[in-house]
Amino acid sequence: MENNTDKLSSLPELLCLFIISLLPFKDAVRTCILSKYWLHIWKNSPKIEFSENFDGNFIGRFEPFSSIKARRSVFMKFLKLWLDFRKEGDVEKFSLKFSKPKNDHREIIEGCIAFVTQHGVKELELDFSDPFWEEEVIPNKREALFELPKLAYENKPNIESLKLSSCSFRENDLSNWQALKEVTFGWMEVTLDAMTIVLSNCKMIESLVLNKCWNLSHFEIGSEALSLKRLVVDKCSFRNALFKVSAPNLCFFKYFGKLCFFEMKNTLAIEEAHLHFYLGYDNVGTGARVLYDLVKDLYNARVLTVCPYLIQVICTGEKIRMERDMNARHLILRMNMLRCELRAVSFFLLSCPMLECLTFELGSEIILPDYQAMWIDSDEEQDDLPLWIDSDEDQDDQAMWMDNDFQNYDDDDEYNIDDEDNIYDDYCTDFINMVDNQIKGMKNVINYNCLESSLKLVEVKDFVGSKNGLVFLCYLIRYGKVLKNVSINVLKTELEGSSNVAFYSAIEEYLMTTPRASSDLQISMCY
Repeated sequence: MENNTDKLSSLPELLCLFIISLLPFKDAVRTCILSKYWLHIWKNSPKIEFSENFDGNFIGRFEPFSSIKARRSVFMKFLKLWLDFRKEGDVEKFSLKFSKPKNDHREIIEGCIAFVTQHGVKELELDFSDPFWEEEVIPNKREALFELPKLAYENKPNIESLKLSSCSFRENDLSNWQALKEVTFGWMEVTLDAMTIVLSNCKMIESLVLNKCWNLSHFEIGSEALSLKRLVVDKCSFRNALFKVSAPNLCFFKYFGKLCFFEMKNTLAIEEAHLHFYLGYDNVGTGARVLYDLVKDLYNARVLTVCPYLIQVICTGEKIRMERDMNARHLILRMNMLRCELRAVSFFLLSCPMLECLTFELGSEIILPDYQAMWIDSDEEQDDLPLWIDSDEDQDDQAMWMDNDFQNYDDDDEYNIDDEDNIYDDYCTDFINMVDNQIKGMKNVINYNCLESSLKLVEVKDFVGSKNGLVFLCYLIRYGKVLKNVSINVLKTELEGSSNVAFYSAIEEYLMTTPRASSDLQISMCY
């Protein structure tokens, strides 16, 4: 006879609760359909995450007001029923995402916060921002849509992780949260005084994230007693272009915003640094020197990401490399393989003699196309910086050879499909020949220490078949003595049409037959 026993319903309750605790809240809720036994177990999950888009259907920008109101009413009722049911048990995490709340929602939201204070919550996330704000390239200065109520500050909660988005707070009261280790503020006004008070009183804070905040006169944190290990500043607005950090325990640093005068002191513990700048009307006029000094202060980072702006500007100064060797083991270059960017490739390869992994993230926005030096110390034009090759031929036309227009092959106004195939074959052949001729014409090749002894992995993301990119890959293959893997991923939009696939197949074949300095090298190309 078949055994029809419902094994899921026969599990001990403690085991079921343990299983629930391992699941994201949305998946925990779904267990209610397993059987009657599981119908209410999810309500005891220690990780609570409420979102008005809980059903997976996001509110559309042009969705009728009546539809939005009805959906929000259902969500509020669900939230209230859950609060009425869950009276006991500790909760590790409580998250509420509810964009642009109205006054008639305040009572239930305050009920959620009261629940947090009564159930020993350690992670609290309150997000009242509009998801469509994320589409803004330069965020607008917006007032917070909700204020953390007084009851949140009572009884010194045990919250260790606090994330507030468009939810203002009273810094003097928040400083009583002595257990805080991770703090994130987003989409609201945050003054320098408020940040200073929180950091000086909540001495256990190890992670600080500021996301689209404004009204900071400038950014400044620093103390020998500072426990901060992780700092992220993303598209924040400063009245003065000054960014000062002194953090002896800082391991992770990420900055995305306008160029400032940076003072990064006492940062020997840094392990990762990610730098991304965008232009603005108030950018500093001495960009090359500012960026050079910033990279110098972060020399000890083992992982370093640099953006197109930094790549194109840093080499407009007098330096051809950093004055001291950098500690980078993984270098991530967000670029497009333009002529003006190749100087920075040489700059960083010379500066990172212990580099083990080199990643190119291509297709990044070209902030300064065909960049010309704007900030130099003299009126005279600077000499060219050394590149990975030094050829007598003018290479300024290398930025992008493949543009899919066949302009050089339009001998006739009309041609059939077979003619087009022949044209494309000639196109591929000429492209490969052009690359091959330049590689054979290499002379005065620069020897980089990392290619001799440490570089093992090269990754190329969103490759688009540029001449510069292919020549440089061939250079790495020919001179990388300890290379073990070269991985190339072609940009998906480049693969539309059989002719493009054939083009990348020709490139792959050429790379596979390129002489290799390393006998252990594996080359893979995904297209």
